[in-house]
Amino acid sequence: MQLKNSIVSLISLLLMSFHGLAAAQSWPDRPVKVIVPYAPGGGVDPVARLVSLKLADIWKQPVVVENKAGGSGTIGANFVAKAPSDGLTILMSATAEVVINQHFMQKMSYNPDTDLKPVTLLVKLPFVLVANPSKPYSTAAELIAFAKKNPNTVTYASSGPGTAQHLSAVMLEEQANIKLVHIPYKGVAPSVSDLLAGHVDIGFAGLPTALPHIQSGALKALGLSSKIPSIAAPNIPPLAKTPGLQNFDLTQWFGVYVPSGTPNAISQKIQKDIVEVLKMPEVKEALEKQGAQPGNMTMAEFQAFSNSESKKFGAIVKSAKIDQN
Repeated sequence: MQLKNSIVSLISLLLMSFHGLAAAQSWPDRPVKVIVPYAPGGGVDPVARLVSLKLADIWKQPVVVENKAGGSGTIGANFVAKAPSDGLTILMSATAEVVINQHFMQKMSYNPDTDLKPVTLLVKLPFVLVANPSKPYSTAAELIAFAKKNPNTVTYASSGPGTAQHLSAVMLEEQANIKLVHIPYKGVAPSVSDLLAGHVDIGFAGLPTALPHIQSGALKALGLSSKIPSIAAPNIPPLAKTPGLQNFDLTQWFGVYVPSGTPNAISQKIQKDIVEVLKMPEVKEALEKQGAQPGNMTMAEFQAFSNSESKKFGAIVKSAKIDQN
């Protein structure tokens, strides 16, 4: 009887695997919806649109990008978490809604660890620490020396409490042993606007956003948040090159997720095809010009990466003492 049960179980597993492979081979048989949980034009949106255009060619189906902004990315992420598990609704996310928000938001309508399945990394995108040109420091070392002599006087902008820009500055304070003053804004645009006007001293900004202002001389670049230099800005040194900041490494990144119940065969096809797109010379060149490093992760690698990033950001959120909401 035990042998018979084992044979039945084995046959069931084989049938399930065959069914999954067959489903993946015919997938997608309908248009695919890509959800970007932010407004059009910035952040993950242009990357999602570039990749989706190429995926439509591979899949021979329309791949439609929909922006569902709000709640620091949680509205769009929740939409995908609650969508049917057929691979036809894909989340192209930033870091907040998948590895940051859960550490200080008490009333999230989804659990990113259990309701979303990590598929692959789209890109890593470093921040650059910038200062208004009127400030008396032009390097990270000079900023740290100034801040130590003048604690609680240097102001820094962020796009809001708990954002990656805010947490980057908290990491800077911890590693450099300095005290800064946080000036939160409602979004990236107003924070950069006040940096340009000199109303706030320093801030972390995405490289594509900051680079034109750095090149024009409207902002000074003090260092990159990643440990490796950027192809788009090879002259900006990583902050990790500064004494005391050897362990500084915090990058914004964009990733691909599907509802947790999506069959592995379909999830793996999505992963494989997206990595194929990211390796296309024209796509790779376009992303690197923006300062982005294209991803190349398997599902297992991206799962481990997501878990690691969640732990890292969770520790920084705890240090930042962000009010739970």
